[in-house]
Amino acid sequence: MQPISKIINGRRVIVKKPELLAPAGNLEKLKTAIIYGADAVFIGGKEFSLRSQASNFSIEDIKEAVQFANQYGAKIHVTCNIILHHDNLEGIKEYLQALDDAGVTAIIVADPYIMNLAKSMDLKLEVHVSTQMSVTNSSAVKFFEDMGMDRVVLGRETTFADLKDIRKNAPDIDLEY
Repeated sequence: MQPISKIINGRRVIVKKPELLAPAGNLEKLKTAIIYGADAVFIGGKEFSLRSQASNFSIEDIKEAVQFANQYGAKIHVTCNIILHHDNLEGIKEYLQALDDAGVTAIIVADPYIMNLAKSMDLKLEVHVSTQMSVTNSSAVKFFEDMGMDRVVLGRETTFADLKDIRKNAPDIDLEY
């Protein structure tokens, strides 16, 4: 992970700006968010997503979203945050491959099986631990870091004091707060 600032010639210089990540329920909202400066947009796919209030994106929509985002140097993250049951395991591997083939930057995941599967498939996309996992301490963050996750989206109830402690004790993994 790149540090946010460095001391250069005796002065603190910002070398990594925070990422502005916006939700989008359809292509129009996605394009608007990117045009107005979002660094990344998260969307739900029609499969394996809990973003039930959004209209959700087909694989073809996701491909269009990625192509549009690429024109602006933005990223597309897809929620893949369903907790799988025996009756909906079918198709997850093919879906992850389709997201990777579409050029998605990251998936946001709540199910440990999907996390492990995505990492075992050697995909280009990153795997982000969903806020649904309610990660609120550095030990849990380190656990997911040891699993090879690329980012942990901290639980909504995480305080700023918790964040400072987590960053101090887990300095190498990307955090979303």
